[in-house]
Amino acid sequence: MDKKIIVAVVAVIAVIAGYMNYANAIPGTGNTTITDMLGRTVHVPGEINMVLSTSPTTTTTVYMLAPDKLGGWNFNLTDSAKKYIPSKYQNLPTIGGWFGQNTGNYETFISMNPDVVLEGYNIQGDPNSTITERQKNMGSIPVVGVQDTTNVTQYAPSIKFLGQLLGEEEQADKLISFYNNMTQTVNSTVSTIPQDQKVRVYYAEGTAGLQTDPSGSMHGQLIDLCGGINVATVPANLKSGGMTQVSMEQVLNWNPDVIITENSQFYNSVYSNSSWQEVPAVKNHRVYLAPNAPFSWFDHPPAVNTIIGIPWTAKVIYPDKFQNLNMTKLTKEFYSDFYHVNLTDSDVKNILNNQTI
Repeated sequence: MDKKIIVAVVAVIAVIAGYMNYANAIPGTGNTTITDMLGRTVHVPGEINMVLSTSPTTTTTVYMLAPDKLGGWNFNLTDSAKKYIPSKYQNLPTIGGWFGQNTGNYETFISMNPDVVLEGYNIQGDPNSTITERQKNMGSIPVVGVQDTTNVTQYAPSIKFLGQLLGEEEQADKLISFYNNMTQTVNSTVSTIPQDQKVRVYYAEGTAGLQTDPSGSMHGQLIDLCGGINVATVPANLKSGGMTQVSMEQVLNWNPDVIITENSQFYNSVYSNSSWQEVPAVKNHRVYLAPNAPFSWFDHPPAVNTIIGIPWTAKVIYPDKFQNLNMTKLTKEFYSDFYHVNLTDSDVKNILNNQTI
C-alpha cells in the first residue's frame, strides 16, 4: 500500500478514536453542544425525545410547545384541568420538583431517564450555584438552564430558546406572535389613558379575600400590564411567595373599582358578605373570578399560561375600551394551538366561569 495512503488512513482512525473518546465523555452521551440561558456550555443529545422540568413554569411552556416530549408534571392536575387536557397528557406521572415546598426527588428524575432536565431559574439568588448542584445530583443527565417565565414582559426569550432546543421553532414563533399581539393591542390602548382615569384594582387572595400582592409583584403583574392601578400599598411577602395579609379597613380605604380573585370560595361569598358591601367593586358587581382551567389565566403560576389572561384582564378592567377583543374566539384559538384541545362555545362559557367578559 502507498505510504501516503497508510498515513492518511492512520490519521482518519486517530480522528475517529478521538471523537469517540470525546463523545463518551459527554453527559448523557449527547452529541450536540449548546449554550443554555445561563451562558453555560451543555452537551445534549442531537435528538431530544423526552424532557423533565424542575418547576411548573417551564413544564407548562414545554407542554404548550412540545407536549409529546414532556415526561411528567410537577403538580397534580385538578379535575377541572383534566377536562381541557387530552387524556394521553393527563396520564403523565407527577414527578414533583424544586419550587414552593420542594417536592423534588433526584432518584425519581433519574429513574425516568430523560434526555435533558430543564432547570427553570430566577435571576434572584444564585442560579449558577443551584444549577451546579442540580447537575451534580442528576449525574450524566444534562441539566439545561432556562430563565423562569415569571415576568410577563419577558416571556419571548424563554419560549424561543425552548422552541429551538426541542425542535419546535414554528410552534414557539406562533406562541410569541400571539403573546406579542396581545401585549401590543393592550398597551396601545392603556398607554393613552390619563392617570386620573385609570381603574383602581384589588387582587383578592385567600378564602377571605384579605391577602394580596402589590404593584411590581409577579403575582399581580397583569394589573400593571393592563393599565390598572393596583391599590394594595403594602410590601410584597417575599418569604412565602406572595399573599401579604391585609385588613378589611385597608380594603375599604383603598376603595377599588374592580376586584380580581382566583379563589372561588371568596368569589361565591363576597356579594353576600356584609363586610364587603360598601366596596365599590362589590356595589357595582365588578368582582371577577379568573379562569383557571387547565391552568390559571392570572397567577399561580405566573407564567406563559397567563398570556390568554392578558386580554381577559384588560377587558375586566376596561370593558368599554376593549370591545374589539372577542374572548370566545381568542380562547378557542389559544386552547387549540397551545393546549391541544378544541373547545365548544359551552366549554368557553364554563372556562370563563359563566361570566360575561
